Amino acid sequence: MTQSYKEELIVVSGAATGIGAATAHELASMGYHVLAGVRTNHEADAIRAAGIEPITLDITVPKHIEALAKRIANDPEQRPLRALINNAGIEINAPVEVLPLEQWREQFEVNLFGHIAVIQLLLPFLRQSRGRIVNISSVGGVAALPIFGAYAGTKFALEAASDSLRREVAAQGVQVVVVQPGGVATEMAAHSGAISLELADKMNAEHQRLYGDLVKSTVASNAAFLKRAVPAAKAGAKIAKVTTAARPRTRYTLGKDAAFIIPLARFLPARLMDKMLSASHRSQRNTSAR
Repeated sequence: MTQSYKEELIVVSGAATGIGAATAHELASMGYHVLAGVRTNHEADAIRAAGIEPITLDITVPKHIEALAKRIANDPEQRPLRALINNAGIEINAPVEVLPLEQWREQFEVNLFGHIAVIQLLLPFLRQSRGRIVNISSVGGVAALPIFGAYAGTKFALEAASDSLRREVAAQGVQVVVVQPGGVATEMAAHSGAISLELADKMNAEHQRLYGDLVKSTVASNAAFLKRAVPAAKAGAKIAKVTTAARPRTRYTLGKDAAFIIPLARFLPARLMDKMLSASHRSQRNTSAR
């Protein structure tokens, strides 16, 4: 990566809060000019700072992505686009049978198709600068927990798309890196459990019988897990480091939990992994019942 940090742009989607905001601030402190994707004026006012320029960017809205591309093309200082960090995302968890199809589609629109749309329009800039794409995946992109089917599905797909893209653009001088966070203390993570319980309350009697305890134990287990989550600032610092590393790896885990779970999911037989998760949920149900 070039050393002329102040002469380069970096785009961060989903920069209003959490990992995205922390990454934007870290990169700005390093001297980059960050185009920080937000969706509202309130979010823009909250993130605006030295080196951080809020950009209205709902990645499911083509006009927003087109406006971002024009902003880069017409940069008054003719700064190159050094990196694109695809961080925007949503998480709505419920059993596969229960989650409405529109919420499956919504998650794929944001967590996958929106990122692809941004990549397609910004790749020419990155090709010109020999820049980098950093896709924020998840431990859920390797290990799919119960009730996480839709969210994990989007991340599995992002992992596959990242592999294909990396192999397609390597000869063009563009690098593609995947970051796989485990538990990170963010607003999205904090609210996901409440959303799951709200959806569970709307299940019919048969679905309550089949899945009620599973949803409650999974939410409780995740809540306990998040008490040991990586702070967003620490996650943002690592992503900024990955984004600017001279010789990046193709993948990075983020957090001790991801570093532990991802190898297990890759190398343990699936049935053994199933038994381990089932035992964990039984333990959580017993703890919650006390």
